[in-house]
Amino acid sequence: MDMPDDMILEIFSWLPAKSVCKFKCVNKFYNTVSSEDTYFIQKQSQNALLRDDSCFFLQPNSVQRYGAEIEFHQLHSKNPISGVSHEFLQFLEYYPSCRIVASSKGLILARSDKELFICNPITQSWLPVPTPDFLKEYPDADLKLVLECNTEDSNDFMLLLFEAQDEWASQCHDLKFYSIKEGAWKAIEASFFTGCRPLRFDMHVYHRKAFHFISDCFPFLCNKCPHFRPYIMAYNIEDGSSRMLRIPKEARAGSHDLTCQMGIYKWGKSPSSDQSICLVRLRKKVFTVWVLTDYEVNKWRKILKIRVKAMGTKEEDPIIITGFTVMNGDRLIFTTEKKIYGYGLRQEIYMKLEEICEHGFGRDATRFTAYSDTLRPCGDGAAKLPLLQQQYSSSLV
Repeated sequence: MDMPDDMILEIFSWLPAKSVCKFKCVNKFYNTVSSEDTYFIQKQSQNALLRDDSCFFLQPNSVQRYGAEIEFHQLHSKNPISGVSHEFLQFLEYYPSCRIVASSKGLILARSDKELFICNPITQSWLPVPTPDFLKEYPDADLKLVLECNTEDSNDFMLLLFEAQDEWASQCHDLKFYSIKEGAWKAIEASFFTGCRPLRFDMHVYHRKAFHFISDCFPFLCNKCPHFRPYIMAYNIEDGSSRMLRIPKEARAGSHDLTCQMGIYKWGKSPSSDQSICLVRLRKKVFTVWVLTDYEVNKWRKILKIRVKAMGTKEEDPIIITGFTVMNGDRLIFTTEKKIYGYGLRQEIYMKLEEICEHGFGRDATRFTAYSDTLRPCGDGAAKLPLLQQQYSSSLV
């Protein structure tokens, strides 16, 4: 029985973009829909907000100004329905000093030498972003950038730049946002109070219309300082207010240990009412995870504390953890010297270990960037990715 076109469009709008694009070579109708139909693109992008990230990029956790080898992996390698093309991975390899800075629902923010660009690996499109004045003045600096696509408008995204008022030490940061319509950086009037500690701008959680960042935990402040222990700072994008959130008392204890690492991540499924923030701490090869259960009073609940060896990894001691993240609000992902593992944090996958794959970074610290393929546009003025492969291949011969 033939189905109406609108029903077919509805079904296909729930597929990952990679699966949609496979039908281009099968049927001219699907080719037209996926490349020209604005309604379908918007519908598929909106539905992607409700889907889990299915892939991730892995790269060394080094400074931005240096290019880095980038690996791409499937979260579920046995069912790779999402992904990026081999051509895009080659583009990242051949483009000078390129590294991924951020990713959100199908769009990637990348930096190469002194330039920035937004790109969609599936549609092979990119949008160069004007070089911020701060980067022109300090070309070797790490830019503090966040990209967020959790808006219903598929033609819009939030790209924010945080600039310290003093390059070396400042408790306040000025903000600029990238205006897609004007193609320029625009200043935001309200500054962001960050406290005495440096914040981890390379990870953020967008929750309750605010961007949340965790501070470092390095022991360089005296114990009489109000910011002696690590904390979380929030910046409300609507009213420009800053707010400090305390982390659990147990997480603060021992936080100055040189083996201690902490990160914050999204918790729960969208659009579930239990969406919140989770805090992960790794100290002396022990993972501890808390969930923020009452945002207003900073009430946390510990959901997991386990030694890495007790997780069931089949590696010989010493087990070295080189990086970790939380994906899709329910799964702890971490790298050892050779492998990548997933460990369930809730419901049916709770405390279940999964060996995802191997990686090639050895003992180097790694950084995860979650990814989910969509047809989301890069914005007005976007063009096809430059074909640099042949140019750089010939230069190496």
